[in-house]
Amino acid sequence: MKIFDCHTHIDNGIKPYNIAQVVSKNVIFNSVASYKEQRDALDKSDCASLVFDCFDNPDFVIREANSRNISALKIHSRLQRLSVDDYPFISDKLFLTHSDLPVIIDAFYYGDELEFNPSLSGVIMLARQHRDRPFVIAHCGGYEILKYFFHLRPLPNIYYDLSFSLQYLRDSSLYTDLVKLIKYTDKSKVMFGSDYPLADPNLQLEILLGVFDELKLSTQEREKILFRNAESLFAPPF
Repeated sequence: MKIFDCHTHIDNGIKPYNIAQVVSKNVIFNSVASYKEQRDALDKSDCASLVFDCFDNPDFVIREANSRNISALKIHSRLQRLSVDDYPFISDKLFLTHSDLPVIIDAFYYGDELEFNPSLSGVIMLARQHRDRPFVIAHCGGYEILKYFFHLRPLPNIYYDLSFSLQYLRDSSLYTDLVKLIKYTDKSKVMFGSDYPLADPNLQLEILLGVFDELKLSTQEREKILFRNAESLFAPPF
């Protein structure tokens, strides 16, 4: 069984990660400083993605994107202090006009700063503006999974990663919403992710394999979610 983990992070290096079947990982850096410091710690088979740095080193981010040293860019509204009013300006402010890389959007709602939580209407606006660019909904929308599922279905450039939400929501009523999303979404648009080290990759995989069995997915559908979709979307740049 091959695994491509499309959503991991650096935590004192990546070495503690221990799913034996993993063939590649997409490591997301939440700052330019972290990227510069830890970039060389990655295995050659791994990919790197970078949260847009709006105010510090914008030229560096653009250069790394255009040179394909990174495989995706990421919007993280809480880290970037983006409100819903900022979304109309994201294309220019966050360099979407300077690169054609996939965009990962953190969509896990959390914390008391509601003004900086993800914006579904903003995601829809960006996906419409950039119809040829893939947008990956990280964590599938958190407790808003069903809302994301229903409102993003008409958009062909929307993908989902299953990171963190599989294990965080498994003992909540929202777990059935997550299963519904996997069941009815095009299997070419769903990807395994862990959110390591915040989540246990092995537990994420265990839960997902249980969903596969529950939905009676074919071998081809399982392979798409486990590694083929991510391999296609986050081709290692090395």
